[in-house]
Amino acid sequence: MTTSIIQEFNQRRYYILGILIILAGWQVLAWASHPLIVASPVSTFQSIFAMLASGELTKNLIITLQRQLTGLSLGVLVGTFLGIFGGLKKSLDSMFQPGINAILATPSIIFVVIAMVWFGQGSTQVIFVTALLIMPIMYLNSAKGIQSIDSDLLQMVKVYRVPRRIKLFKIYLPGLLYGFMAGFSLSVASSLRITIMAELLGAQNGIGNAIFIARGYLETSKLFAWALLLVLLVMIIEALVFNPLQRFIGKWQE
Repeated sequence: MTTSIIQEFNQRRYYILGILIILAGWQVLAWASHPLIVASPVSTFQSIFAMLASGELTKNLIITLQRQLTGLSLGVLVGTFLGIFGGLKKSLDSMFQPGINAILATPSIIFVVIAMVWFGQGSTQVIFVTALLIMPIMYLNSAKGIQSIDSDLLQMVKVYRVPRRIKLFKIYLPGLLYGFMAGFSLSVASSLRITIMAELLGAQNGIGNAIFIARGYLETSKLFAWALLLVLLVMIIEALVFNPLQRFIGKWQE
């Protein structure tokens, strides 16, 4: 136990060292350039506190997270639902593949523009674009999770007529969860980027719109502040959602 504690401490130490190196490099880059080009760490944190005090940070963060979570939920539900059928039936997988490949091959900005034509500016187009671009990620991972189940095991289950309940919870569900977790972890980070990109062009509020305004007024420290906040947000989600969920699924599969 003492050895594991020492190893964990060493890992944390190097992780913190990596953060300090990034901050030092950032500061050197700020010194070597103009404040309108690269904001220093100090001015960036000052902008964060100023936005927090004015309420701008909280208001835009809540709006963006609401859009992200709604679009993410729709994309995950539809993608997983279709992925289950695609994983179980190869004919359905072949039928779904052209549409999935078309969405993945099309630049995201095109869907944003189309959504703006269909829905105008606002939450609807942001949610639509987010759900649409998350759906293929969940489909592919869910389908591959089911398809990765050992065919010999499935054949044995069929021969011995294993009850449907056992087959579902002991074979298919663990296979699905393996692909689901891989797709979900990627989808959460991707959905945040997609939501902000859609807001940048087609919304009148939210983080994306705040970034657009900051760029227009050359408020570089605000741009860096939002970028830093988004990195921190992903780290918080990973610590509070992914890690506990992975531990729970690991215990459930044992």
